Amino acid sequence: MLLARPLAIFLALALSPPASALTVVISVPEDYETIGEAIAAAPAGAIIEIGAGTYAESLVINAPVSLRPAGSGEALLAPEIDEPVITVIDTEAVTIEGLSIIGGEYGIFVSRSQDVTIRDNIVSGSRLVGIKVRLGAADILDNTVFHAQPPYGMGIHVTNTTQWPPSRVIGNLVFGNTRSGIYTNMTGMIEVMDNIVADNGQHGIAITEMSHADVFGNMVVDNALTGIQLLDMSIAHICDNIVSDTRGSSEAPQIRQGNGIIVDYHSEATLSGNSIQGSAQHGISILFGSTVYLHKNTIEDSGGRPIFMDESEALEGRGCATDE
Repeated sequence: MLLARPLAIFLALALSPPASALTVVISVPEDYETIGEAIAAAPAGAIIEIGAGTYAESLVINAPVSLRPAGSGEALLAPEIDEPVITVIDTEAVTIEGLSIIGGEYGIFVSRSQDVTIRDNIVSGSRLVGIKVRLGAADILDNTVFHAQPPYGMGIHVTNTTQWPPSRVIGNLVFGNTRSGIYTNMTGMIEVMDNIVADNGQHGIAITEMSHADVFGNMVVDNALTGIQLLDMSIAHICDNIVSDTRGSSEAPQIRQGNGIIVDYHSEATLSGNSIQGSAQHGISILFGSTVYLHKNTIEDSGGRPIFMDESEALEGRGCATDE
């Protein structure tokens, strides 16, 4: 008889559903009329499913929750005030997936947070940045980010992350933004991979201000100023990218505009396996005390030289992991 209670507890635990089956799912507008009310009421780990419709809300997420559409209809966030549409702050383990976001100062803003996944969203018309990460870490995956507004709008911006885990910007379509498509400054390690970055008003991809990056497998097409820029003592592997039809622009000195790839101001790069075509200026420019290791790049139809170099240094390099 002494074994009866321990045996009953053991059987109860063994027959309990797994933790994943206990995840709380909250429906909007069925359970709560607004998304903000659902976030405020949600326990840690809850999934908030948003029904089709337009929501004029600016949201603040400060606990581990997930946002996703409830079904096949569009869940659109379009607030009328100039604030971030979604702010993720002082938390972790947040997922934002499958939403449409229009306007706002930022479409999605991540600050002092990590383990944040931003996936498969459509973000357009932001005043400053479509998706911004500052003092945090996020995986920015398979989003469409476009038409950030004049005069300052950028697509994706990751900044001041040196004390945070690496971020990843992978598989996004970033186009038609007033300034740069994907921009980093003062980041720790960041992966910028397999994105399509097109028709942006400044740089396609810019890695700046002592950032460290792997820039692999991107298609960078028809951007002004520069296809891919590495600047200000930054370090990167820039490998297996297609960079084409980089235009000139009066917004920069002649030497710094219209280049397919530019490595500038004491930066260091491995350039390997890149295909660079149709640059208005040079295919590759290496400037102001930078060092570049070159390996198996293809450069065609440049308006200037295939490779232009001032007092900088170009050395024979080895391939990146994908093409050694």
